[in-house]
Amino acid sequence: MNAPHRRPLAFSYDRSVLVWVVPFLIILALTLNIAALKLPFLEIRIWPDSAENYSIPHTVHLMWSKFKLYLIAVLVAGFSLIFPFIKLLMLGCAWYLPLQERTRSRVLSVLGSLGRWSLLDVFVALVLIVLAHGQGSLFVTGVKPGLGFFLTAIFTAMLTGDLMHRLHDRVSTQPAEPPSNGTVSPLLVWMVPVLAAGSFISLVAALRAPYLEITAWFLDKSQYSILGTILALMQEGDLVFGFAVTVFLVVMPILRICFIGAGWWWRRSPSRLRRISAALTMTERWSMIDVFGLAIGLFLMEGANLVSIEHREGVWLLLVSVIASVTLSKVAAVLIRRSAVAPEEASVP
Repeated sequence: MNAPHRRPLAFSYDRSVLVWVVPFLIILALTLNIAALKLPFLEIRIWPDSAENYSIPHTVHLMWSKFKLYLIAVLVAGFSLIFPFIKLLMLGCAWYLPLQERTRSRVLSVLGSLGRWSLLDVFVALVLIVLAHGQGSLFVTGVKPGLGFFLTAIFTAMLTGDLMHRLHDRVSTQPAEPPSNGTVSPLLVWMVPVLAAGSFISLVAALRAPYLEITAWFLDKSQYSILGTILALMQEGDLVFGFAVTVFLVVMPILRICFIGAGWWWRRSPSRLRRISAALTMTERWSMIDVFGLAIGLFLMEGANLVSIEHREGVWLLLVSVIASVTLSKVAAVLIRRSAVAPEEASVP
């Protein structure tokens, strides 16, 4: 009776090209991760020292031993050095081992939720690049090939996890959660648009407001917002990096709010709601405003060991935006789960 529930996911696709595609993507991500550890990740030069190239392990060592950024070093080592390999191992297990369907679903969900935090090292590098922008020869940073390899490795792992989760859902025999009786509190219904409006306004404000200012006497007193950060990357010629940051910090957070709004509008249309929920899950995994916020918070706590900086109002707006985003997600999830799904009908509030 329980045998089908413990069938390896790979066996469900043994007659499909996917039986080769999934392990290929896992091996590709593993290869790129190993290469990213050996290649230079970032070039840093702070006057009067000479320029040095840093790989990811070297960067962690630099932050710990030279700059005394202990918390940043520990978190970067955990999220960017150790977790990517654990994730790939767990993806391989979820593909080949005969796990219970419920167990496999939980593993894939957790890996999907945590995957974006592997980019904490990238956002730390982003802050360093922004701090050095326009500072002449006094403070210089430069992107090296290791950053591109690391970004590609993390993207590949995230896409592989999303693909495996979709493949698992397609063949899952677990019964869906029973629909509710359609009774939803009016307060809950109207909380979603109010929170969505507040989340959008706080996000736009956080994108525009400066979050830090360089105060070191020998450097230019520059202030940077998230939009200013993206502009600085473009001006430095890091177009691919700038595009990726734009997607993570601007496009995906806005799309996420839009999908929540669409789910609220069509909450009584089961077919549309399923498609919207799938798209919402994807955008939530690729929306990284909270990861960037953590990188900023860590720099404000320990960054004075590297260069004198002070926070600006954008930090608080960023915090408000993250809190509003999390609250909106929780409330919207409750509303979607409790919404009536029995009759197919177009929902007009």
